[in-house]
Amino acid sequence: MLRPTFFTAGFVFTLIAHSSFAAEPTLSQLDYSGSPQAVEALDRELYAAGTDPVKLAVIEQRLLAGLRARDTTYAARQVLCQRLGWVLGLTPEKLTAAGLKPLPAMLADERDSDLARLALEAAPGAVIDSLFLTALNQTTARTRIALIDSMARRQIVAAVPALAKLLGDNDPATAAAAARALGLITDYSASLVLQAVPEPSPAAVAAAKLALVPRLAAGTALAVLADLRARAADPVHRIAALRLMLQLDPSIATTLDVLDGNDPAAKRVALESIYASRAPQIIPALAAKLSTWDAFTQSAVISAMARRGDAAATSAVLQATAHEDAQVRMAALEALGFLPGTIETMTALTKIVAGTAAVESKVAKASLTRLNGLGLNAAILSGAERGETVLRVVAIEQIALRGLNEGLPLLVKLRTDLDVAVRAAAVTALGELAPPADNKIVLDWAIAATDANEQARALRALVSITLRNPDVVGRGATLYAAMETAPAELALRLLPALGRIGGSPSAASAGKLALSADLKIAEAATTALVRWTDDTAIPVLVSVAERTTLPIVRVSAVTGVIAAFERNRAFWNVDATALIARLLAVSASAESRLALIALLKRAADAPALALAEKSQGDPVMGAAAIEAAAVIRANQAGPAKLRASTMAGVRNLMDGNTGNRWSVPAEGDEWVEVDFILSRPLRRITLDQTGRGAEFPENYEVYVTDNIAAMGKAAATGVGQTNKTVIDLPVGTRGRYVIIKNLAARKDTPWSICEIFVD
Repeated sequence: MLRPTFFTAGFVFTLIAHSSFAAEPTLSQLDYSGSPQAVEALDRELYAAGTDPVKLAVIEQRLLAGLRARDTTYAARQVLCQRLGWVLGLTPEKLTAAGLKPLPAMLADERDSDLARLALEAAPGAVIDSLFLTALNQTTARTRIALIDSMARRQIVAAVPALAKLLGDNDPATAAAAARALGLITDYSASLVLQAVPEPSPAAVAAAKLALVPRLAAGTALAVLADLRARAADPVHRIAALRLMLQLDPSIATTLDVLDGNDPAAKRVALESIYASRAPQIIPALAAKLSTWDAFTQSAVISAMARRGDAAATSAVLQATAHEDAQVRMAALEALGFLPGTIETMTALTKIVAGTAAVESKVAKASLTRLNGLGLNAAILSGAERGETVLRVVAIEQIALRGLNEGLPLLVKLRTDLDVAVRAAAVTALGELAPPADNKIVLDWAIAATDANEQARALRALVSITLRNPDVVGRGATLYAAMETAPAELALRLLPALGRIGGSPSAASAGKLALSADLKIAEAATTALVRWTDDTAIPVLVSVAERTTLPIVRVSAVTGVIAAFERNRAFWNVDATALIARLLAVSASAESRLALIALLKRAADAPALALAEKSQGDPVMGAAAIEAAAVIRANQAGPAKLRASTMAGVRNLMDGNTGNRWSVPAEGDEWVEVDFILSRPLRRITLDQTGRGAEFPENYEVYVTDNIAAMGKAAATGVGQTNKTVIDLPVGTRGRYVIIKNLAARKDTPWSICEIFVD
């Protein structure tokens, strides 16, 4: 037997052991905060009794006696009723109204009715049913409503006449409870009572009718729903009735009737029902009526038909692609991609893709790419090979978009086509489909092309194929070799591919071209390296600066390295110091040499300090080198210490990662303090809030001092700037501490700093 668990306010008691009912005398005095020992003793005895009718009868009488006792507390009566309900459920055949005293009286009592329902509601039998019926006539208000709910749960068929009378009760809550109960009682007599109430009916009756519909015969159910749909007082019930009608009615008549009408809410329900409708000819019927509806309805029906994927919709949807309303045309174009594909559909979509309406062309292209059907791929390949140019171009694009690898030989063959638009489309498709092994084919195409558009597309295709090669080191070898021996004009044309491929091997190839004696090639290659998207070009540019015989190239290379270091403010390392030393050795420009020495201020390594000290005797760099050496010594003392008005996220201020930030509400009294440990020269402070452009300090003051207790005058003041707030400090500024304060409140955005850069 399953072990029952009882729940009472304040306790959860489980029958777990055998014992006598010795603690019963104390149970009558139970309160919700008292000891549960008496209850546990009772539960143990119930567990021990099991299903033995003799033992259960004894316990039943003792529980009833406890309820009859005048001094039994409310908490104890609740426990007794809960246990009594379980006992009565095991002994229904012996129940009599007289033997259940005092429960009948309790059931009709406003205070005790809920307790009595605990004991009686789950106990089966006509005797218990009669108690509820009797109590119903003796109660009002909340107590009567609770009894009605119990009668519904007990499925008391004999209560149907009484509940029918209560449908007209003056108390709206009672009438509503009676309607709900009639909707829940599954006996046919209850459904007849509800059906007999004419519409418009009270909301509770209408809801009850909707609840009983699944239990009615199909014809009766549809009649009830039709009445509700036509006459229910509440539009919510009318719409609910329509939704059920569309689920139950196997015909298309109701759907067509609603779509012919002008009720937007009803139309939405009808449109939603199309996908799951069981009507056998729904798509032909909708397709036949499609052109008679307004543009909104046509668009929605087209989309609904597309979801079903029924070929019967194709003809009507194809016709709708020429509709005068743009909304209908767009819906039809999108729908065709979800319907079974035919050659006719493919041809129509191809023409629209090739047309001049950009938005419709885009939607048609997406549908053409999704289109699926027998013979379509073969038709696309055939269309790419012959026909009108604009249609061939669309077909060639589809070879790539649909991933038709069987079309690769055709794409290669089209290199010799007389039509330049076809050739350009074909090489673009090759860039999407061709494997890395075809790299040489596309390179030769790019070399041989004479049309500017075809050349550009061939170059993009070459880059795409190259980047798909997992061999990062060797994937560009064919291109690099070709460029080293190419005539100047060809080398210049192929050069942009190197930057798009990127990485060290490409940078090295560009570096060789930068050393060319041909000024045009050398300048173009150097410019490409300066614009490189990663740091692999920096050492190559340094090598170019050292080895070139062209002064203008050397200047460009040095300037490019300086700019690259400005773009990348990552942590310095000894390799960067070595690159600066090499550039200083070949740079003649005073401006460049000063900029290179300034870069050393990011360093903390011994070679950097040695280089700065060595440069102090230089007539151009001397003062800057002295300043750089002082900064390097400060850097060697350790990372700067950070404090702020809000410490959360403060370590993000100088962690070298602009992907995180320190952020506070801009209320006008926020501050950040940087402690460099040693006093050092300071020229510029950059507050980088890139990615959070408007979260700059509204108005700021910057203090630089060696004594945090006596900051003195502000070294700089100003207004924040979008993305990066750059603060230039007066010449000769020096100090251990930098304090940056925000002085003005701003409600719409906080003050954020992704990184503090110090020069």
